[in-house]
Amino acid sequence: MSQYDGPPIRRVYEPSGDEIRAWAYSGAKWPEQDWDIFMAEPENLEALVQLVGDSACPSRRDLLGSLYCTIGHSDHSDSRIAAAIEIAGQSNDPWLFTWARRSKRVIDHPDEFDRDDWCGWDSMASKPVD
Repeated sequence: MSQYDGPPIRRVYEPSGDEIRAWAYSGAKWPEQDWDIFMAEPENLEALVQLVGDSACPSRRDLLGSLYCTIGHSDHSDSRIAAAIEIAGQSNDPWLFTWARRSKRVIDHPDEFDRDDWCGWDSMASKPVD
């Protein structure tokens, strides 16, 4: 990757919600190749949901991938996931509402879970609404 010129990130492999927010509006390139995966952690769900729900956020599409990847890589019983799904499910934003519906479905029906649907370039994030 080229030289990162965005806002400071103390630990690029463990970004905080505030660091993600600062990056999301900065217009900077990814600070690291797998930045989307590094953001995809339950502790970042609140920030990811807020940012994906903001149609003015220039990084919205990238963050949507991280939101899906969080489901793909985490323990579905984490209470932060349930809280994020509840918030997103009440959103008027079609991307968030669809993510919430899809997430709830896979949590309620774990036998239907396929990691490839949630992570990667051709995941459900590439089809943000049905």
